[in-house]
Amino acid sequence: MTQLRFRLILSEKMTTPLSSAMQDIQSRLIQLLNDMIHEWDIELLEPVGVETRLIEDLGFESVDLMQLIVAMEQAFGVRGLPYDQVLMQDGGYIIEITVRQLAEFLYRFAPIQPSSHALSR
Repeated sequence: MTQLRFRLILSEKMTTPLSSAMQDIQSRLIQLLNDMIHEWDIELLEPVGVETRLIEDLGFESVDLMQLIVAMEQAFGVRGLPYDQVLMQDGGYIIEITVRQLAEFLYRFAPIQPSSHALSR
């Protein structure tokens, strides 16, 4: 599935500007990244947000992306998602990915249960 098709399917799925499910996924991803960054003792100039770029802003390398995938699978309770659809383009690895793109991918492909924080709102 091309990234354009992925974006079209996602835009059809999202009926509100930013659904509560998407907000929850974005918040959980940002928290996950903050935990990883804290553990790795990385100093950032700006806080992690939805437009944060994993490679350019956080200095992620391929091994870091793999660690993030494992952490996402544990945090969201999902396995075996088609990560190639978000991490590869034109037969090669992407050169950049944002938190928003990862959240959109999870929103599209993962049957994620809301976090307990989202349920208490």
